[in-house]
Amino acid sequence: MAVDKHVFFKDVAKRLAASTLLYKVDSVVHVEDKDDIWFWEQLLLKYRPGRYKFKPATMNEKGNRTAGCAQCLKYKGFLSQKFFICIDSDLRRLAGEDISAVDGILQTYTYSWENHCAFAAKLQRSFTDHKQNGFDFTLFLEQYSAIVYEPFLLMLYQERNGLTSFNRDRFRQCISLQYRKEDEQSNGKQFLERLSFQLLEKTKDIIDNCGFDFNKESAYYATLGMKKENTYLYVRGHCLYNSLVSMGSKLCEDTAVDFEQNILKPVLAFEEYDEISEIKKDILLLKTLRKDLS
Repeated sequence: MAVDKHVFFKDVAKRLAASTLLYKVDSVVHVEDKDDIWFWEQLLLKYRPGRYKFKPATMNEKGNRTAGCAQCLKYKGFLSQKFFICIDSDLRRLAGEDISAVDGILQTYTYSWENHCAFAAKLQRSFTDHKQNGFDFTLFLEQYSAIVYEPFLLMLYQERNGLTSFNRDRFRQCISLQYRKEDEQSNGKQFLERLSFQLLEKTKDIIDNCGFDFNKESAYYATLGMKKENTYLYVRGHCLYNSLVSMGSKLCEDTAVDFEQNILKPVLAFEEYDEISEIKKDILLLKTLRKDLS
């Protein structure tokens, strides 16, 4: 007999909300993956102090333990102050998907939590505190954003219109770069040139032949907060994060500094930029949610 998914997830949501008593917490929080917990825990404890039980996976209607955003969103409509979800925005917000804190859904406002670790001003401060070799991450990420901006807009346009010649997978392949010898010299010039070349090669025969209007697209996405200067916050976070770790590890070579753990990951730049400030607003909106699912 087929399971009624609506009934199933409503019932599970009720039980998860009720489990706050078992865990002796204020809220049970479903995240996409265990690696996401540290990020959401920092934000929730800062703006909604309390006790939390994080669930990186729950059972689906087939009885399989399941993680990921799709699993989290199956609880949409059944969330409360005692049980809510936290997800990566991915491209959903830019695509106009209806995701709101008033429904019990917190989102990153960047592609994922990894982009927040890369916030340029924070990253540069953290790097300078540990190293004094002159590499400027603020300038590097500004140049990175300028390079990926138009191709990223093209990819969004293609995705929105069901075109496939430069979809998200092709864009991801172009930005999935790792450190190569001498990339750290001249403030990452060689790395950035390689990034620019790969994107140009993949888009040069497409960009003028698919109805893409740069001015129209850039004006639209600016209304959502994405601009030429901050595009690095919106591209696939895992790709950017891995690129920075590979570059930063070279910059910290032969020192006791672990670039990822000591520089990139430890401190979030609370309230220093719009995307993280939007999360604060959303967390404060949780108090408007129903207290429980009746």
